[in-house]
Amino acid sequence: MKRKKLVFLLNFFIQFFIVSELSSQSHWETVIYADVNWHYFVGTTPPPANWNDIDFDDSGWPVGQGGFGYGDEDDNTIITNALAVFFRVTFHVSELNEILNAVIHGDYDDGFVAYINGVEIARSTNMGPPGASVFYNQTASVNHEATMYQGGIPETFMITNVQIDELFLSGENVFSVEIHNVDSTSSDMSGLFFLSFELPEGVSHYGQPPNWFSVPTEFSYSHLPIVIVNTNGQDIPNENKITAHMGIIDNGPGETNHLSDPYNHYDGFIGIELRGSSTLWFPKKQFAVETRDSLGENNNVSLFGMPEENDWIFNAPYTDKSLMRNVLIYNMARDAGRYASRTHYFELVLNDNYQGIYVMLEKVKKDNNRVDIATLNPDDVSGDDLTGGYIVKIDKWDGENLGGWYSSLIENDNDRKEGFYQYHYPKPDDIVPEQKEYIINYIDNFEQVMNSESYTNTTSGYPNIIHWDSFVDFFIMQEITKNIDGYRLSSYFYKDKDSNDGRLVAGPIWDFNLGFGNANYDEGWDTQGWMIDLTEHIWAEYDWYVPFWWCLIWADERFQSSVRKRWQELRKSTLSDNFVNTVIDSLHDHIGVAADRNFERWPILGEYVWPNYFIGETYEEEVEYLRDWIMTRMEWMDNELLSSHAQMCLIPEVFGLNSIYPNPFNHKAFIQYLLPIGTQVNLDIFNIKGEHVFKIYEGYNRPGVHTFNWDGINKYGQSVTSGMYIIMLEINNYHYNYNKQVHQKVAPIYLETRKVIMVK
Repeated sequence: MKRKKLVFLLNFFIQFFIVSELSSQSHWETVIYADVNWHYFVGTTPPPANWNDIDFDDSGWPVGQGGFGYGDEDDNTIITNALAVFFRVTFHVSELNEILNAVIHGDYDDGFVAYINGVEIARSTNMGPPGASVFYNQTASVNHEATMYQGGIPETFMITNVQIDELFLSGENVFSVEIHNVDSTSSDMSGLFFLSFELPEGVSHYGQPPNWFSVPTEFSYSHLPIVIVNTNGQDIPNENKITAHMGIIDNGPGETNHLSDPYNHYDGFIGIELRGSSTLWFPKKQFAVETRDSLGENNNVSLFGMPEENDWIFNAPYTDKSLMRNVLIYNMARDAGRYASRTHYFELVLNDNYQGIYVMLEKVKKDNNRVDIATLNPDDVSGDDLTGGYIVKIDKWDGENLGGWYSSLIENDNDRKEGFYQYHYPKPDDIVPEQKEYIINYIDNFEQVMNSESYTNTTSGYPNIIHWDSFVDFFIMQEITKNIDGYRLSSYFYKDKDSNDGRLVAGPIWDFNLGFGNANYDEGWDTQGWMIDLTEHIWAEYDWYVPFWWCLIWADERFQSSVRKRWQELRKSTLSDNFVNTVIDSLHDHIGVAADRNFERWPILGEYVWPNYFIGETYEEEVEYLRDWIMTRMEWMDNELLSSHAQMCLIPEVFGLNSIYPNPFNHKAFIQYLLPIGTQVNLDIFNIKGEHVFKIYEGYNRPGVHTFNWDGINKYGQSVTSGMYIIMLEINNYHYNYNKQVHQKVAPIYLETRKVIMVK
């Protein structure tokens, strides 16, 4: 697709926002704030043709405080439901030659056009091309949501020096804006606009910029590739990709890439949508991108030397101020011989707005060059064809793939979110019932084996189910980063056909922006301690648990031995201090001055961004914190893994029934008990007459801490009356009768009761 270069450049210089260092010779002041008094006109009829001119007499228009809208959270002046509102305010320029630069900030719903002294200076992309006529009853082509009332910052539109010289006047000037809604049935409309000037040091005529203000400058070239995306006025949704255009400028290693260069790496259509869970709340957004042809079909291409595919991720380092945590660990995994997403840095321009440094990632998917497993077609419903390939993901129930199932071993009903498995491949919309049943049963069988007394048996136990080496490497990568989401979220597993070694493989690893000491909760900052220890302890107050079987796998001495051997091997190669330092230095040098632009665009250095533990004042401090943290972490792991007393997964030393919480209760009572060994358990509810009310659990429990709840329902499904009830925990002792091939009860070895009061 060819660009209309003159139009692009004009639009770029009018609307493009970028950030750079503030010169010591100048400063910024705000001339017009959004909440000043404006003269306004509600567009139920056409406004006068010269309504935005400097000489227009607006004395007949009403005056109201900005913003203007229908009366939601960001409106100071409420207007009737109209398709448009027109507003203007005058301002004074003392000395025109003192204005070094100028910028407009606008927060709007849905579209706008802005003017200085009657000449268009900026417009939203959903209001047609720059300079096109806009009718009073024209609607925005697509919806656009305001952001300031949600804690966001307004969009920025740079005014060029040429425009300052040609449009601004010494003395009185007028700033005019027209806001247009997307349709007549829309429930909201908003318009908040600011005008700011860069002035020489020592000159002051106006006011302090708002707290969110960042210093604008011009971005025109980079040593990194430049990716330019234009959505043609469409907002990017959270799901269901929209069609957009993407151009990539990449002149090769060591060459400079200019915005004025032709698209030489990619020039075509894409589908694009927002991606992520907690990251959706950050102002710097992540995107899922699909390269497409002119007919909207998948277009497999090679981007930045990565194997041809059509699914890509625009990863947006934000809370990770080193800009390299994911890139670093993926490099480590690949160097260790495991597939992990390939990566490539670039700078992103979205709808003429600079967005900072991004990382191109390969999306985790079935592909010969990614997760290399068999294709599973809808008609593969029996025999060996049914056994693979599958990709599942342990995660929350939201995200890109909403289909999945809970582990059958969830102990606390809907209150304990342990073990939610997402269908990743085939996708939820593509997987057929027979395939769902197969993979659910396969994972359930694995968990049942792990929950059995003989789970370590080399024939019938887990070693015969899992791909041993992949679990070893997965464990090391989670622990070397002390990934706060490790094991419990964003954890992929896959299975090929039985005829092609159909054991369960751990990986590929994914999502480490909160790793390497970048979390201020649950000891994520601490270079000591094992993340797998959080299985039953620290996570007790949270929804998402580390699957119970990870602790049991570690408890197997043979697995521990394999981890120690593999750790020693990697510490001599890809995880050596020298090798890791070299990778960090290389990434730092590669990012280079682009980091300055990124943090000028997103001025978060020295500021807390959830969930930072360390807050560096400079980019170099952030990189050095990362370096020091991982060096210290690896040294600690050396000592712990090579010691004879290495201990993970805290197991209670004695049996116990903890206090019931809350007590009294009127909705649910939580019951927690401790098992130092795997054993048979009975957990029952009795009333004060000794009558049996409800059996909460009966069966084998693994070692650890176990939590259940009682919601005041008896064994007949009826709600019980208010009163006192007895919780009884009975731990049974069994021995195995080899002659009869059964477990036989000897006697209770532990019995404890607690009282709980139900109040309705």
